[in-house]
Amino acid sequence: IFSFKGSRVLSNIPQLAAIYEENETKMRDIDEFVGSCEKLLSNSIKSGKPPSAKLVEAIATCKVKAVEQSIAMCFRLKQEVGSFALMADSGHGNMDFLQACKFAEGDSRILMQKMARDRLKEFAAASTSATTEGAMDDFSKDEKRLCATLGKNMAEAMKAGVDKQQVWDNEWRTVYDLADAVIERVHNAGTDHF
Repeated sequence: IFSFKGSRVLSNIPQLAAIYEENETKMRDIDEFVGSCEKLLSNSIKSGKPPSAKLVEAIATCKVKAVEQSIAMCFRLKQEVGSFALMADSGHGNMDFLQACKFAEGDSRILMQKMARDRLKEFAAASTSATTEGAMDDFSKDEKRLCATLGKNMAEAMKAGVDKQQVWDNEWRTVYDLADAVIERVHNAGTDHF
């Protein structure tokens, strides 16, 4: 590490310090959300009642958001420290654990596809409902746009004879964008409204 005088601690390099600070802020927010969901789930279990659909969606959000955020920040950190990350005692060798978390207790990508599928079904039901007023109040602007696009593209392709699964697979970017929009809405809304 370059220094005008003496040696420097790796963590004191400005770009690393900035990553640490950003990560602390983001993870504090995620930790608070996860903690709220844990309390609600605990109360649900203690009362013998199944968790609400909103809580299940929030738990899915916790799983995806916490793991993806951790992987993204570790990757950025690894890019900044360069070859140091290849050393056995650097701590970066444990990053594979995060990959395992991504696929443990349900693959994050499959979970995201389920979230997108469920949201698309809700959108379709709200769109065809006799009482559409207020039916989409809890949809974000992005969710409405992505559901409309995905629904239209799927309907057109299926009308042309394309298999439903093939259409879904072809629309994978829109599917994951929709899941990301759901995750952001759920996370930003918090758990106070459950």
